[in-house]
Amino acid sequence: MIKKKVLIVCNEALLRDLIIFTLEKLQCEVELVDNPKDAVKRIESDNYNIVVIGDNKGTVVKSKLAEIIYNKCKRKPQIVIFKRINETIPKEFYLTVINKPTFHEALLEVAEKEGIQTTHMHQLEHIDLSNYIKLPHFRKTNIVKFFKNLKGNLKFHIRNEKEEILGFTMGADIFILKSTLDNIHSILLLENVETSTEPLNLNEFLSLTLDTKTFKSNLRDFIINCVDNINDKEKLLEIMPERDSIVTLKAPSYIVKQIDIIKENIDIDKLNTPENNLTINDIIENGENINKLKALICMHILNMIEIEQPASPSKYDVKIKKSFLKKIIDRIRGL
Repeated sequence: MIKKKVLIVCNEALLRDLIIFTLEKLQCEVELVDNPKDAVKRIESDNYNIVVIGDNKGTVVKSKLAEIIYNKCKRKPQIVIFKRINETIPKEFYLTVINKPTFHEALLEVAEKEGIQTTHMHQLEHIDLSNYIKLPHFRKTNIVKFFKNLKGNLKFHIRNEKEEILGFTMGADIFILKSTLDNIHSILLLENVETSTEPLNLNEFLSLTLDTKTFKSNLRDFIINCVDNINDKEKLLEIMPERDSIVTLKAPSYIVKQIDIIKENIDIDKLNTPENNLTINDIIENGENINKLKALICMHILNMIEIEQPASPSKYDVKIKKSFLKKIIDRIRGL
């Protein structure tokens, strides 16, 4: 009988041994790796019937790793994910999700009470952040503009005289590997900032080991929480461009309405009406409504709106968007 091949991606020693024991009893041939990079190498060179993903030495979330593995496999395997209580795993036809058991963790706690050494059972390693960005080139940056222009898969190093933050973005997520801030969501309050960035490729991402201090969030949610963390009205007003600037919705309204702080404070349908030349001041009620102000700043940093100065009132009787005025001029030239 030809044995079925199983690849286990896990570095939690006791749980891993239990899985191996079970599968070998089922006459399976089991191979083991403890990080995403090695897992991808294995599935690119060999065929597996089952891939089991548990906690491992990687920052890539389990569902994303499963997607990468499934797409790269020539022979499509069944993929099993051991899910922690607070993890969200999207439903996919090739995935079987099992709640990660905790009885073995309770056994370790009992053993520790009796003085039994269990540290060798935990194999998480600290991330080596020396030379994190290989060719650092720091430049003075406005921290709000930095996040507004943050795109792609990038490593970043943010610093000023007192604080230092190292992290990276991958897809729609942001990871903070090191931060001296008491509250990472206060990052938009940093002043006199220098930043350095460097592209992050997929292989490097898969190689990064997970540290217990690693902070991970959806980038959009991260920006929203950072803005909501600012309760100083003057600080919020400093973030916005000139308050007589005209605001135009750029992102699809159904996407904008998915964000509670925006949906509850901004009339998106009114903003999306071309003839309504709403200014920043119109929307934030001259700065008196701090929740509207926060909502508009979220839209600004997330590039959901376009903000432009109105045409000079000395030449025009009404406020006209520059983009609309340009269309008029182009149309006249075409006559």
